[in-house]
Amino acid sequence: MVHLISSRVTLFCAVFCCFAASGASPDPPYRFLLVVSDQWKDPASFVIEDGGEFPALAALMKSWGLPFDILRLDQQRLDRYHLLDRDGRPRYGTIIWDAGPGDLGGKGIELLPELVKQHGVNLVVLADTAAVPEVAELAGVRYVSDFISTDSLALAREHFITRGLNGREKSFLPEGRYWPGNKVTAEGAAVLLTRGPHPFLTVKEWSDGGRVVWLGAHRANVQIRLQLVRDLFKRCLVWAQGYALYREYPKTMLLFMDDMGTADKTFLSYWSYRTPTEEEIRKGLIEPLKRHKAVLMQNVNTGWVDRKSRSVLNPWKQTRVQDTVQPGRVHDFASTKRGLDAGLGEGVFEIQSQGWTHMLPDLDSPPGPWWDAPMDGVGSLGWWTEFGDPVRKKEIPAITQMFHMRRSLEQIREDFGVTPLFLMRGGGGFSRSFPNHTARIAAQLGFGLSELAGDEYLGRDYVINLQPVLSRGGWAYNQTLSASEIPWTADAPYFLIFHDRDLAMEVGSVGRLLAGLGSAIQYMSANEYCAYLHAAVTGDARSLTLEYDEHYCRYFASHASSWTLHRAGATPETQTVEIPKGLGRHVVPVGKPNLPARSSTGALRNAWRIM
Repeated sequence: MVHLISSRVTLFCAVFCCFAASGASPDPPYRFLLVVSDQWKDPASFVIEDGGEFPALAALMKSWGLPFDILRLDQQRLDRYHLLDRDGRPRYGTIIWDAGPGDLGGKGIELLPELVKQHGVNLVVLADTAAVPEVAELAGVRYVSDFISTDSLALAREHFITRGLNGREKSFLPEGRYWPGNKVTAEGAAVLLTRGPHPFLTVKEWSDGGRVVWLGAHRANVQIRLQLVRDLFKRCLVWAQGYALYREYPKTMLLFMDDMGTADKTFLSYWSYRTPTEEEIRKGLIEPLKRHKAVLMQNVNTGWVDRKSRSVLNPWKQTRVQDTVQPGRVHDFASTKRGLDAGLGEGVFEIQSQGWTHMLPDLDSPPGPWWDAPMDGVGSLGWWTEFGDPVRKKEIPAITQMFHMRRSLEQIREDFGVTPLFLMRGGGGFSRSFPNHTARIAAQLGFGLSELAGDEYLGRDYVINLQPVLSRGGWAYNQTLSASEIPWTADAPYFLIFHDRDLAMEVGSVGRLLAGLGSAIQYMSANEYCAYLHAAVTGDARSLTLEYDEHYCRYFASHASSWTLHRAGATPETQTVEIPKGLGRHVVPVGKPNLPARSSTGALRNAWRIM
């Protein structure tokens, strides 16, 4: 069914047509290029770990859903066959210049002015990277030095980029604090924000060329992590490109419960409790989740480590397991499984992976064997970590990690009829070297999202640690938590993690948690967040195409999705674009916003809702 477009869209079309008539071209394309120098620590150009402004930029752009590539000048150079297509047109609409101010001789920097002045490519320059003369000339600034100051930000003139600050510029630096900055002088650029006597944000438009922004967010101080700076950076990209399609996550939370199916609760003295029953799961989880319209990710283990037989068994067939810590306590994992199936059927559980066994793959080598080690001695050490070995202080070989991940994938499909896209580290350990990097291996096996070294996007293109953007926290049954205590950001959802132990210790604790969080929270599943992160966007100023694939974006096969289309110079600035359920291609008009989106079959869809 096609929603009728309100009369406000008619006004919007008129404004947008004026904007288009001002000379804005549908080319260059809707794609960003992030240029760095030596900040990428992975020589294989795949894993982006936390630390520094480059990982923060990559995490921001991936969580927003912006299409981007990375060019690293320590291994590559700027040249026509990287930056122009075979028809001589630019491959990128906007370049984000985050390459350090070192010597760029022989790196093709002379191509950059041609791209901006002749091809209309836009440029966003960060902080001290303007020390490169060619970059400074394009930005209309002259880099002088670093400085340290107690000054906050002040508005110098009204502009699209600074619109919406509403006085927040004063919160850049708390009173009494001092931070470094970058001293520049404006030489042809318009100054929009200042920090004390120095420019902090400038813009320059080249006649018949591109738009250039200089943003003075100090890179070594990683000021891009500040919400105010992130908001400015997003508007810099929108103004430079002219438009952007992105996803926002206001007060959005993902709930995770670990440890369903693990054996350690039956023999570990400091993690001792009875596995939850079907009745407890229905009463303590399913009912409150339905009441609060929430979904809970159940990170399960399908390999049950049995000390008696020295083997890995099916947990769901363990019906009368005698506890070795609490005399008389009996565990019924088959009842747990029925509860999990019930929650999956009600649509309030999403089955994800916590690995296969939640145990070290090697339970036999010294200081083991663990199978018969005394549980008040060697047996109580950190054997519960699956992807890193704290007992022997070494990594887990890649082939062994792959074995465990594959068993988890196969057995979750067998036990629950679903394929997990999220992987949780069992026991908190992981391996970091590139050959054994747990997140890289998980990406190779088709996981799309994880919590391993951090909270990672796992893709065919990159592994990106999302921690610079995405916050997470824990909760336990004997704690309270309110929405006001959570560091919300629209840039990413918040991950809240707890355990089946919390349900076992107090059946009503999860219901109390949800009630305490209130009704303003939007709950999202891992598969939904994964789908947004993996959506592919292409196009130009006339129309954009969203591509939802069958693996990472499978959530959208049966659910609608929602994006924000943001345009500089248009009124209103933003629209909510609603994409109907269905995989494949969905076309989003940009130049003619009064048209609804079309699916790959060409059928009209209810794609627009004016904000």
